[in-house]
Amino acid sequence: MTTDAQPAPLPSPQAPTARADRALPPDIARGLVLLGIAVANVPFFLYGRELGLLVKPVTDATADPWVNALVATLADNRSYPLFALLFGYGLTQLLTREQARGTEWPDARRLLLRRNAWLIAFGAAHGVLLFFGDILGTYGLLGLALVLLIRASGRTLAIVGWLSFGFLIIVGALEGLSGLLAQFGGAAAPSAALFNSAGAETYPAAVLARLGEWTLGMISVPFGGLGLLAPMILGMWAARYRVLEQPLKHRRALVLVAGIGIPVSVLGALPIALALLGVIELSVIAEPFAAMLHAATGAVGGAAYVALIALIVGGRGPGRELGSPTAKPRGPISRMFAALGQRSLSGYLTQSLVFVIVFAPYGFGLGATASVAEATQIAVITWLATLVIANILAAVNRSGPAEWLLRRAVYGRRG
Repeated sequence: MTTDAQPAPLPSPQAPTARADRALPPDIARGLVLLGIAVANVPFFLYGRELGLLVKPVTDATADPWVNALVATLADNRSYPLFALLFGYGLTQLLTREQARGTEWPDARRLLLRRNAWLIAFGAAHGVLLFFGDILGTYGLLGLALVLLIRASGRTLAIVGWLSFGFLIIVGALEGLSGLLAQFGGAAAPSAALFNSAGAETYPAAVLARLGEWTLGMISVPFGGLGLLAPMILGMWAARYRVLEQPLKHRRALVLVAGIGIPVSVLGALPIALALLGVIELSVIAEPFAAMLHAATGAVGGAAYVALIALIVGGRGPGRELGSPTAKPRGPISRMFAALGQRSLSGYLTQSLVFVIVFAPYGFGLGATASVAEATQIAVITWLATLVIANILAAVNRSGPAEWLLRRAVYGRRG
Protein backbone atom coordinates (compact mmCIF):
# COMPACT_ATOMS: atom_id res chain seq x y z
CA MET A 1 0.00 0.00 0.00
CA THR A 2 1.39 3.37 -0.98
CA THR A 3 0.41 6.89 -0.12
CA ASP A 4 1.27 10.30 -1.44
CA ALA A 5 1.16 11.89 2.01
CA GLN A 6 4.44 13.42 3.06
CA PRO A 7 5.64 13.35 6.67
CA ALA A 8 5.31 16.66 8.46
CA PRO A 9 8.62 18.52 8.58
CA LEU A 10 10.33 18.45 11.91
CA PRO A 11 10.78 21.85 13.56
CA SER A 12 14.25 23.32 13.44
CA PRO A 13 16.22 22.74 16.62
CA GLN A 14 16.16 25.66 19.00
CA ALA A 15 19.22 27.83 18.55
CA PRO A 16 20.07 31.48 19.10
CA THR A 17 19.79 34.01 16.30
CA ALA A 18 22.97 34.46 14.30
CA ARG A 19 24.51 37.91 14.72
CA ALA A 20 24.15 38.57 10.98
CA ASP A 21 20.38 38.02 11.27
CA ARG A 22 19.77 40.30 14.24
CA ALA A 23 17.70 43.47 13.92
CA LEU A 24 20.15 46.34 14.15
CA PRO A 25 18.32 49.26 15.81
CA PRO A 26 17.85 47.36 19.11
CA ASP A 27 21.52 46.36 19.13
CA ILE A 28 22.63 49.94 18.44
CA ALA A 29 20.36 51.16 21.24
CA ARG A 30 21.81 48.56 23.64
CA GLY A 31 25.34 49.66 22.84
CA LEU A 32 24.50 53.31 23.45
CA VAL A 33 22.46 52.81 26.62
CA LEU A 34 25.37 51.02 28.29
CA LEU A 35 26.97 54.47 28.56
CA GLY A 36 23.94 55.72 30.47
CA ILE A 37 24.00 52.66 32.72
CA ALA A 38 27.71 53.18 33.44
CA VAL A 39 27.36 56.81 34.53
CA ALA A 40 24.18 56.05 36.50
CA ASN A 41 25.76 53.11 38.37
CA VAL A 42 29.22 54.42 39.18
CA PRO A 43 28.17 56.69 42.12
CA PHE A 44 27.04 53.57 43.98
CA PHE A 45 30.67 52.44 44.15
CA LEU A 46 31.64 55.55 46.14
CA TYR A 47 31.43 55.23 49.91
CA GLY A 48 31.83 57.17 53.14
CA ARG A 49 29.70 60.05 51.84
CA GLU A 50 26.44 61.64 52.79
CA LEU A 51 23.70 60.88 50.26
CA GLY A 52 21.42 63.49 48.75
CA LEU A 53 18.78 63.56 46.02
CA LEU A 54 18.43 60.34 44.05
CA VAL A 55 20.83 58.83 46.63
CA LYS A 56 23.74 60.61 44.97
CA PRO A 57 26.89 61.23 47.06
CA VAL A 58 27.21 64.78 48.38
CA THR A 59 30.73 66.18 47.91
CA ASP A 60 32.50 69.55 47.89
CA ALA A 61 33.87 69.14 44.34
CA THR A 62 32.90 72.06 42.14
CA ALA A 63 32.01 69.95 39.10
CA ASP A 64 29.92 67.36 40.96
CA PRO A 65 26.60 69.26 41.00
CA TRP A 66 26.84 69.80 37.25
CA VAL A 67 27.68 66.16 36.59
CA ASN A 68 24.89 64.97 38.89
CA ALA A 69 22.41 67.27 37.17
CA LEU A 70 23.46 66.13 33.69
CA VAL A 71 23.28 62.44 34.57
CA ALA A 72 19.93 62.95 36.31
CA THR A 73 18.59 64.65 33.19
CA LEU A 74 19.82 62.17 30.60
CA ALA A 75 20.50 58.81 32.28
CA ASP A 76 18.99 58.30 35.74
CA ASN A 77 15.58 56.59 35.58
CA ARG A 78 15.97 56.61 31.80
CA SER A 79 18.64 54.04 30.96
CA TYR A 80 17.11 51.07 32.76
CA PRO A 81 13.57 51.66 31.38
CA LEU A 82 15.14 51.86 27.92
CA PHE A 83 16.93 48.58 28.49
CA ALA A 84 13.70 47.10 29.88
CA LEU A 85 11.87 48.08 26.68
CA LEU A 86 14.55 46.36 24.62
CA PHE A 87 14.32 43.31 26.90
CA GLY A 88 10.60 42.95 26.21
CA TYR A 89 11.22 43.53 22.51
CA GLY A 90 13.91 40.85 22.39
CA LEU A 91 11.80 38.32 24.27
CA THR A 92 8.99 38.72 21.75
CA GLN A 93 11.45 38.47 18.87
CA LEU A 94 12.66 35.18 20.31
CA LEU A 95 9.11 33.80 20.41
CA THR A 96 8.38 35.04 16.88
CA ARG A 97 11.51 33.37 15.58
CA GLU A 98 10.64 30.06 17.24
CA GLN A 99 7.10 30.21 15.85
CA ALA A 100 8.52 30.76 12.36
CA ARG A 101 10.61 27.62 12.84
CA GLY A 102 7.50 25.63 13.68
CA THR A 103 8.20 25.31 17.39
CA GLU A 104 5.07 24.47 19.38
CA TRP A 105 4.08 26.83 22.20
CA PRO A 106 4.94 24.40 25.06
CA ASP A 107 8.49 24.04 23.71
CA ALA A 108 8.83 27.77 23.08
CA ARG A 109 7.55 28.50 26.57
CA ARG A 110 10.12 26.18 28.10
CA LEU A 111 12.82 27.99 26.14
CA LEU A 112 11.63 31.38 27.42
CA LEU A 113 11.41 30.12 30.99
CA ARG A 114 14.86 28.52 30.77
CA ARG A 115 16.40 31.71 29.40
CA ASN A 116 14.94 33.85 32.17
CA ALA A 117 15.91 31.35 34.84
CA TRP A 118 19.49 31.46 33.63
CA LEU A 119 19.34 35.25 33.56
CA ILE A 120 18.42 35.16 37.25
CA ALA A 121 21.42 32.90 37.85
CA PHE A 122 23.71 35.33 36.03
CA GLY A 123 22.19 38.14 38.06
CA ALA A 124 22.88 36.29 41.29
CA ALA A 125 26.53 35.86 40.35
CA HIS A 126 26.83 39.50 39.31
CA GLY A 127 24.96 40.82 42.33
CA VAL A 128 26.90 38.81 44.90
CA LEU A 129 30.36 38.93 43.33
CA LEU A 130 30.42 42.45 41.87
CA PHE A 131 27.47 44.85 42.27
CA PHE A 132 24.52 44.73 44.64
CA GLY A 133 22.49 46.91 42.21
CA ASP A 134 22.41 44.13 39.60
CA ILE A 135 19.49 44.40 37.18
CA LEU A 136 19.84 41.03 35.43
CA GLY A 137 18.10 39.13 38.21
CA THR A 138 15.25 41.64 38.23
CA TYR A 139 14.83 41.37 34.47
CA GLY A 140 14.92 37.58 34.65
CA LEU A 141 12.30 37.50 37.40
CA LEU A 142 10.04 39.93 35.54
CA GLY A 143 10.74 37.96 32.38
CA LEU A 144 9.08 34.93 33.97
CA ALA A 145 5.97 37.07 34.39
CA LEU A 146 6.23 38.25 30.79
CA VAL A 147 5.97 34.64 29.63
CA LEU A 148 2.42 34.69 31.00
CA LEU A 149 1.66 37.84 28.99
CA ILE A 150 3.62 37.27 25.81
CA ARG A 151 0.63 35.85 23.93
CA ALA A 152 -1.97 38.04 25.63
CA SER A 153 -4.25 40.36 23.68
CA GLY A 154 -3.31 43.96 23.06
CA ARG A 155 -6.06 45.01 25.46
CA THR A 156 -4.62 42.89 28.26
CA LEU A 157 -1.14 44.23 27.61
CA ALA A 158 -2.47 47.80 27.72
CA ILE A 159 -4.21 47.26 31.06
CA VAL A 160 -1.21 45.60 32.72
CA GLY A 161 1.14 48.16 31.18
CA TRP A 162 -0.77 51.17 32.50
CA LEU A 163 -1.12 49.58 35.95
CA SER A 164 2.61 48.91 36.13
CA PHE A 165 3.32 52.46 34.91
CA GLY A 166 1.27 53.75 37.82
CA PHE A 167 3.32 51.54 40.11
CA LEU A 168 6.51 52.98 38.62
CA ILE A 169 5.31 56.48 39.52
CA ILE A 170 4.62 55.43 43.11
CA VAL A 171 8.08 53.88 43.42
CA GLY A 172 9.55 57.09 42.05
CA ALA A 173 7.81 59.05 44.80
CA LEU A 174 9.23 56.68 47.43
CA GLU A 175 12.73 57.38 46.09
CA GLY A 176 12.16 61.03 46.95
CA LEU A 177 11.64 60.39 50.65
CA SER A 178 15.32 60.87 51.49
CA GLY A 179 14.57 64.26 53.01
CA LEU A 180 12.06 62.80 55.44
CA LEU A 181 14.35 59.86 56.22
CA ALA A 182 17.17 62.28 56.97
CA GLN A 183 14.97 64.13 59.44
CA PHE A 184 14.13 60.96 61.34
CA GLY A 185 17.31 58.92 60.97
CA GLY A 186 20.05 61.36 60.10
CA ALA A 187 21.46 62.15 56.66
CA ALA A 188 23.90 59.24 56.75
CA ALA A 189 21.26 56.66 57.66
CA PRO A 190 20.40 55.70 54.07
CA SER A 191 24.09 55.29 53.27
CA ALA A 192 24.65 52.97 56.19
CA ALA A 193 21.59 50.94 55.27
CA LEU A 194 22.15 50.63 51.53
CA PHE A 195 25.84 50.66 50.72
CA ASN A 196 27.68 48.48 53.24
CA SER A 197 29.21 46.41 50.46
CA ALA A 198 30.77 49.39 48.67
CA GLY A 199 32.96 50.24 51.66
CA ALA A 200 33.71 46.71 52.85
CA GLU A 201 37.41 46.41 53.65
CA THR A 202 37.89 42.91 52.26
CA TYR A 203 36.44 41.08 49.28
CA PRO A 204 34.93 38.25 51.38
CA ALA A 205 33.21 40.84 53.57
CA ALA A 206 31.92 42.62 50.47
CA VAL A 207 30.58 39.36 49.02
CA LEU A 208 28.77 38.60 52.26
CA ALA A 209 27.27 42.09 52.35
CA ARG A 210 26.24 41.94 48.69
CA LEU A 211 24.61 38.55 49.26
CA GLY A 212 22.22 40.17 51.70
CA GLU A 213 21.74 43.30 49.59
CA TRP A 214 21.05 41.43 46.35
CA THR A 215 18.73 38.96 48.06
CA LEU A 216 16.78 41.81 49.64
CA GLY A 217 16.59 43.50 46.24
CA MET A 218 15.18 40.37 44.62
CA ILE A 219 12.64 39.90 47.39
CA SER A 220 11.52 43.49 46.88
CA VAL A 221 11.00 43.12 43.10
CA PRO A 222 7.26 42.46 43.50
CA PHE A 223 7.04 45.69 45.50
CA GLY A 224 9.60 47.99 43.84
CA GLY A 225 10.45 46.45 40.48
CA LEU A 226 7.03 45.93 38.94
CA GLY A 227 7.21 49.41 37.44
CA LEU A 228 9.73 48.08 34.91
CA LEU A 229 6.98 45.89 33.48
CA ALA A 230 5.57 49.01 31.79
CA PRO A 231 8.49 49.56 29.38
CA MET A 232 8.88 45.79 28.95
CA ILE A 233 5.27 45.47 27.86
CA LEU A 234 5.68 48.45 25.54
CA GLY A 235 8.64 46.64 24.01
CA MET A 236 6.56 43.48 23.56
CA TRP A 237 3.82 45.46 21.83
CA ALA A 238 6.35 47.21 19.56
CA ALA A 239 7.94 43.88 18.64
CA ARG A 240 4.59 42.50 17.49
CA TYR A 241 4.52 45.22 14.84
CA ARG A 242 8.29 45.07 14.16
CA VAL A 243 8.55 48.78 14.89
CA LEU A 244 12.32 48.81 15.32
CA GLU A 245 12.97 46.38 12.49
CA GLN A 246 10.86 48.41 10.04
CA PRO A 247 11.37 52.03 11.12
CA LEU A 248 10.39 53.45 7.72
CA LYS A 249 7.00 51.79 7.93
CA HIS A 250 6.44 53.26 11.40
CA ARG A 251 8.23 56.54 10.83
CA ARG A 252 5.30 58.79 11.78
CA ALA A 253 4.80 57.05 15.12
CA LEU A 254 8.52 57.08 15.87
CA VAL A 255 8.77 60.79 15.06
CA LEU A 256 5.83 61.47 17.37
CA VAL A 257 7.32 59.46 20.24
CA ALA A 258 10.78 61.00 19.89
CA GLY A 259 9.52 64.52 19.25
CA ILE A 260 7.26 64.57 22.29
CA GLY A 261 9.06 62.13 24.58
CA ILE A 262 12.50 63.73 24.67
CA PRO A 263 11.28 67.23 25.65
CA VAL A 264 8.93 65.67 28.22
CA SER A 265 11.83 63.66 29.65
CA VAL A 266 14.09 66.72 29.93
CA LEU A 267 11.39 68.93 31.44
CA GLY A 268 10.40 66.21 33.88
CA ALA A 269 13.97 65.98 35.12
CA LEU A 270 14.31 69.75 35.49
CA PRO A 271 13.18 70.09 39.15
CA ILE A 272 15.62 67.39 40.31
CA ALA A 273 18.42 68.79 38.12
CA LEU A 274 17.94 72.33 39.43
CA ALA A 275 17.89 71.04 42.99
CA LEU A 276 21.12 69.12 42.41
CA LEU A 277 22.66 72.33 41.07
CA GLY A 278 21.52 74.21 44.15
CA VAL A 279 19.40 76.62 42.09
CA ILE A 280 16.27 75.60 43.98
CA GLU A 281 15.69 73.80 47.24
CA LEU A 282 13.07 71.10 47.38
CA SER A 283 11.13 70.84 50.61
CA VAL A 284 10.63 67.44 52.21
CA ILE A 285 7.08 67.56 50.84
CA ALA A 286 8.04 68.62 47.30
CA GLU A 287 10.91 66.15 46.93
CA PRO A 288 8.72 63.02 46.53
CA PHE A 289 6.66 64.75 43.84
CA ALA A 290 9.80 65.85 41.99
CA ALA A 291 11.16 62.30 42.17
CA MET A 292 7.82 60.92 40.99
CA LEU A 293 7.87 63.28 37.99
CA HIS A 294 11.48 62.30 37.30
CA ALA A 295 10.66 58.59 37.25
CA ALA A 296 7.49 58.90 35.17
CA THR A 297 9.06 61.09 32.50
CA GLY A 298 12.17 58.91 32.56
CA ALA A 299 10.15 55.95 31.28
CA VAL A 300 8.80 58.19 28.53
CA GLY A 301 12.33 59.35 27.77
CA GLY A 302 13.62 55.79 27.47
CA ALA A 303 11.02 55.02 24.79
CA ALA A 304 11.82 58.32 23.05
CA TYR A 305 15.54 57.50 22.94
CA VAL A 306 14.80 54.17 21.26
CA ALA A 307 12.51 55.87 18.75
CA LEU A 308 15.17 58.46 17.92
CA ILE A 309 17.85 55.80 17.43
CA ALA A 310 15.54 53.82 15.13
CA LEU A 311 14.89 56.96 13.07
CA ILE A 312 18.57 57.81 12.77
CA VAL A 313 19.80 54.35 11.77
CA GLY A 314 16.70 53.14 9.96
CA GLY A 315 17.56 54.40 6.51
CA ARG A 316 15.97 57.01 4.30
CA GLY A 317 14.49 55.09 1.44
CA PRO A 318 13.40 51.68 0.10
CA GLY A 319 15.86 48.90 0.63
CA ARG A 320 17.39 50.52 3.69
CA GLU A 321 15.23 48.82 6.27
CA LEU A 322 17.29 47.27 9.04
CA GLY A 323 15.05 44.31 9.74
CA SER A 324 16.20 42.16 6.85
CA PRO A 325 18.94 39.58 7.39
CA THR A 326 21.13 41.13 4.72
CA ALA A 327 20.88 44.72 5.95
CA LYS A 328 23.97 46.33 7.44
CA PRO A 329 24.45 49.49 9.49
CA ARG A 330 24.88 52.52 7.27
CA GLY A 331 28.24 53.65 8.62
CA PRO A 332 31.17 52.83 10.89
CA ILE A 333 29.62 54.55 13.93
CA SER A 334 26.48 52.43 13.67
CA ARG A 335 28.63 49.32 13.31
CA MET A 336 30.60 50.28 16.43
CA PHE A 337 27.54 50.64 18.61
CA ALA A 338 25.88 47.53 17.17
CA ALA A 339 28.97 45.46 17.99
CA LEU A 340 28.72 46.44 21.65
CA GLY A 341 24.95 45.99 21.66
CA GLN A 342 25.36 42.43 20.44
CA ARG A 343 27.69 41.90 23.43
CA SER A 344 25.77 44.05 25.90
CA LEU A 345 25.75 41.42 28.66
CA SER A 346 29.55 41.21 28.60
CA GLY A 347 29.78 45.01 28.46
CA TYR A 348 27.47 45.41 31.45
CA LEU A 349 29.36 42.88 33.57
CA THR A 350 32.72 44.37 32.58
CA GLN A 351 31.63 47.75 33.92
CA SER A 352 31.02 46.31 37.38
CA LEU A 353 34.30 44.39 37.33
CA VAL A 354 36.27 47.54 36.47
CA PHE A 355 34.41 49.61 39.07
CA VAL A 356 35.15 47.08 41.83
CA ILE A 357 38.84 47.01 40.92
CA VAL A 358 39.12 50.80 40.77
CA PHE A 359 36.88 51.93 43.64
CA ALA A 360 36.68 49.14 46.28
CA PRO A 361 38.92 49.36 49.39
CA TYR A 362 40.46 46.00 48.49
CA GLY A 363 41.16 47.34 44.97
CA PHE A 364 42.68 50.72 44.23
CA GLY A 365 40.41 52.27 46.86
CA LEU A 366 39.39 55.37 44.88
CA GLY A 367 35.81 55.05 46.10
CA ALA A 368 36.74 56.86 49.31
CA THR A 369 38.32 59.88 47.64
CA ALA A 370 37.12 60.23 44.03
CA SER A 371 34.59 62.92 43.28
CA VAL A 372 31.44 62.10 41.33
CA ALA A 373 32.92 63.90 38.30
CA GLU A 374 36.09 61.82 38.46
CA ALA A 375 34.12 58.61 38.90
CA THR A 376 31.94 59.54 35.93
CA GLN A 377 35.03 60.07 33.79
CA ILE A 378 36.19 56.58 34.73
CA ALA A 379 32.75 55.24 33.81
CA VAL A 380 32.91 56.87 30.37
CA ILE A 381 36.43 55.53 29.79
CA THR A 382 35.25 52.06 30.80
CA TRP A 383 32.37 52.23 28.35
CA LEU A 384 34.76 53.33 25.59
CA ALA A 385 37.03 50.40 26.41
CA THR A 386 34.14 47.93 26.13
CA LEU A 387 33.22 49.56 22.82
CA VAL A 388 36.73 48.95 21.49
CA ILE A 389 36.87 45.37 22.78
CA ALA A 390 33.44 44.59 21.31
CA ASN A 391 34.56 45.81 17.91
CA ILE A 392 37.72 43.73 18.10
CA LEU A 393 35.57 40.68 18.82
CA ALA A 394 33.25 41.64 15.95
CA ALA A 395 36.23 41.88 13.59
CA VAL A 396 37.14 38.26 14.36
CA ASN A 397 33.47 37.17 14.46
CA ARG A 398 33.45 36.22 18.14
CA SER A 399 30.70 36.70 20.69
CA GLY A 400 31.28 38.18 24.12
CA PRO A 401 32.22 35.69 26.84
CA ALA A 402 29.02 36.28 28.82
CA GLU A 403 26.87 35.87 25.69
CA TRP A 404 28.66 32.65 24.83
CA LEU A 405 28.12 31.29 28.33
CA LEU A 406 24.43 32.29 28.45
CA ARG A 407 23.72 30.79 25.04
CA ARG A 408 25.55 27.59 25.97
CA ALA A 409 23.52 27.36 29.18
CA VAL A 410 20.20 28.00 27.42
CA TYR A 411 20.71 26.12 24.14
CA GLY A 412 23.42 23.61 24.97
CA ARG A 413 25.90 22.90 22.18
CA ARG A 414 23.64 24.64 19.66
CA GLY A 415 24.44 27.91 21.46
